Amino acid sequence: MTRLATTKLARNPITSDFAHGLPSVGTWLSSCSPVVAESLAAAGWDWVLVDAQHSLVGFDTMVACLRAIQLGGAAPVVRVPWLDGVWIQRSLDAGALGVLVPMVNSADDAALVVSHTKYGPRGQRSFMRGRIAPYLEGDYARWCDDNIAVLVMIETVEAVRNAEAILSVEGIDCGFVGPSDLAMSLGTNKTGPGSEHEAMIQSVLAAGKKLGKAVGIKCNNEETQQRIDEGFLFLGVASDLMFMMKEAANQLGRLKRPPTP
Repeated sequence: MTRLATTKLARNPITSDFAHGLPSVGTWLSSCSPVVAESLAAAGWDWVLVDAQHSLVGFDTMVACLRAIQLGGAAPVVRVPWLDGVWIQRSLDAGALGVLVPMVNSADDAALVVSHTKYGPRGQRSFMRGRIAPYLEGDYARWCDDNIAVLVMIETVEAVRNAEAILSVEGIDCGFVGPSDLAMSLGTNKTGPGSEHEAMIQSVLAAGKKLGKAVGIKCNNEETQQRIDEGFLFLGVASDLMFMMKEAANQLGRLKRPPTP
């Protein structure tokens, strides 16, 4: 019987891009659909993130989405619901090549995140040969310790003030700015050039550049190239539902319908 070929990964493409100073551009999966996950990955995104924090995805469906993303050719990432060791470790066992952890506000928080992504003696991740092991080149535990993308969200005023300390923690690969939560933490709706909000975003980027650590940001289509040009290396562009709603509205807007009586 002919068997389908599998690709062995020598390195995580996300952290490999970081090491070479290249932007890694992906999108959010909010629909909880493995079919959509596979289609998004096949469209050419570098990574697709399953949002377990702000979607209705269950764990079994998340595993199916991770498989579909991998099949589509992108790196599977999970945003876990919180700084929770069970979620971090189970997401990695399920095949995530990166975990994005929300509301990391201090170096101690960041160190705890790292501890759940590394096996002993570097951390406290409990050993299991995860489902993605057959697709990785070399020893599974060593590959994970050296390659899993450890991504933390910097999305509060406190986190911005501690950005340099957070990014200095060994094992943190990227600090990811969450603009919406940062604006809420700041108590403002004033964003964009010249605002305190934008100054905070740029201060996180400056901290990353100083330390040689990647900084990412959630952005929309229109600002993505600007953020790449500024030096952001992990860019989350919109989401599957945003793409769908925008195109649905565009298609509907092209119709010439009689006015409503």
